[in-house]
Amino acid sequence: MALVNAFGNLALDSTVSAINTTLQTNSISVSPNNITTKFREAFESYTPNTVWSETKGSGDLVVLDGNAAGASYVVISKDPFANGNVTVLESNTAFDMPIEMSIGLHMSQRTLGQDIGIELTSTEIPNAIPADLSISSITQSTTTLTVTTVNPHGLVPGKRIGISGVSDSRFNYPSLVVATIVTPTQFTATAGPGGTIQSINAGPINNSGVVFYRPAMGEYPNGTSMLFENATATNASIYVKGNNGDSLPSGTATTNHSITVGTTASVASISALGTYAFVPTTEFRANIQADRVQWYDSAIDTVSGTSNRILRTQVVPDPTKQYKVRFRCFNNKSLTVPVAQIVSVTKSGSTTWTVNTAAAHGLTTGDYVTIYGVRDQTNFPNITSQTVVASTPSSTQFTIVSTTGTATSYGGYVSRIQGGNLQPGVTTVVIQSAAVDATTLTLVGNATWAFAIGDYVNVYGCRNNTDGTSMGVDGVYRVRNLVTTTLVLEPIGSTVLPATFGTTNCGGGVIRRTDLRISFVRVFDFTRQRVEMLSRPAGDIASSFGVQVQSTPNGVTQGGTWAINGTLGSNPTVTLVYDSQHNIWANSIRRAVT
Repeated sequence: MALVNAFGNLALDSTVSAINTTLQTNSISVSPNNITTKFREAFESYTPNTVWSETKGSGDLVVLDGNAAGASYVVISKDPFANGNVTVLESNTAFDMPIEMSIGLHMSQRTLGQDIGIELTSTEIPNAIPADLSISSITQSTTTLTVTTVNPHGLVPGKRIGISGVSDSRFNYPSLVVATIVTPTQFTATAGPGGTIQSINAGPINNSGVVFYRPAMGEYPNGTSMLFENATATNASIYVKGNNGDSLPSGTATTNHSITVGTTASVASISALGTYAFVPTTEFRANIQADRVQWYDSAIDTVSGTSNRILRTQVVPDPTKQYKVRFRCFNNKSLTVPVAQIVSVTKSGSTTWTVNTAAAHGLTTGDYVTIYGVRDQTNFPNITSQTVVASTPSSTQFTIVSTTGTATSYGGYVSRIQGGNLQPGVTTVVIQSAAVDATTLTLVGNATWAFAIGDYVNVYGCRNNTDGTSMGVDGVYRVRNLVTTTLVLEPIGSTVLPATFGTTNCGGGVIRRTDLRISFVRVFDFTRQRVEMLSRPAGDIASSFGVQVQSTPNGVTQGGTWAINGTLGSNPTVTLVYDSQHNIWANSIRRAVT
């Protein structure tokens, strides 16, 4: 490399000559740089607010886990008792377009009302999420929900919303999509990410509840997101947003935005005592460029091709902005959650159950509930479908109508059903006994536990079968081992075991937490190098490469019918000129199909 003298025979300045000598001596070379930023995260270690910024919702956990067979992952574990909380993990590194991202992501379960999102969103300040809309009247005819708001709602078909706070909890849908606009203060909804809503005829209920917004990507002006927001492991809703416009959804715009994607199921590569080795099934990928956004995926560690899920060119994020990777994990405002532990439940020769709770239950007559975990499952089987509250004699007592008999039992919990959706993570296995040693809690159930070693769970409503006193073991645990009906748990988070005690008969339930497991993240921003041919309609000969046909029969010969200089010849001899210096064919020929 040398500096060129542009002035003919004029002598070079001594400084320029010295620079030339240095350049030539050091043989400086220039090479193109395709990938600008290489971001690779395998979660072999994790320290909050170093590589990732962490904003943790109340009751949620962010934990580094995995200890065998190359399984290392960070877990974002959602609190099954909290409404409206959110945990966000955000990369401290920002990326320029074009961006290629691949993520090994998997989950313990899929639920409706808990939204888990992968996002590439701009570093701009997000817009404020609109305030909740007070409801003037709400009614439902079969599967059509009609909502009238106190003030103009400003909604449009396809908007993501939910309903909360209505006195009849059947109306409190965690996830809806606006179907039609009737008037500036009235709209309808028929479905959401879970599909068509439950069929009921109820209402009108006046001046009760609110409409809340469910932004697709946190109200950032630019970006794209994939949301896992229903109970199907192979579904996701995908959104693209550019320059503060409305989000363009996948799926059906005015009902269900979800489409088919690769599975979010976790695979336990090893299942053994104290061994936590979950790995993903699918690698989720996104490519975001100035003129397109594409989401696709493939099976982990496979040589098969990828599956395209969506390509968007009509709406694209602003290419002049920088983008960060975000994992955003929501509990919607109308998530069905437990409302109280059961101390005791009785019935006296009738079908009326009288349920006594440890704290105020917050229920009213006409609410709908489920009940799990009462020890005596013969007389008090789990109430697994929404059942109406018959009466509320006090703040810690309510009645329902169910099976007949005379009995008393202890333990368990009650959940208020929102929008017809059951409590996520419930198990029908009921605790029959508990024991505590220095490091673990051992529970024996009335059936085989359906968890996996490494799952995170909540023990809830575990009460002595003699008088209903608390066993002191309610809290958050990780499954350390299980053998059919025996479940061994170790405390995590802020849970502290009580003093040791031997096997004691009791009742109670165990709730599986929704755990997002992120095994790896890879993000590259790069220089897009375009090599293009002139685009022309199919069959236009002007769009083909130049061809040189040789009359001498040497070189590569192809049989068949070929187009040569605009005419068809039968089995001619055609020679393609070979460039031996560059080891390429210098010309090509296009065969005409006849």
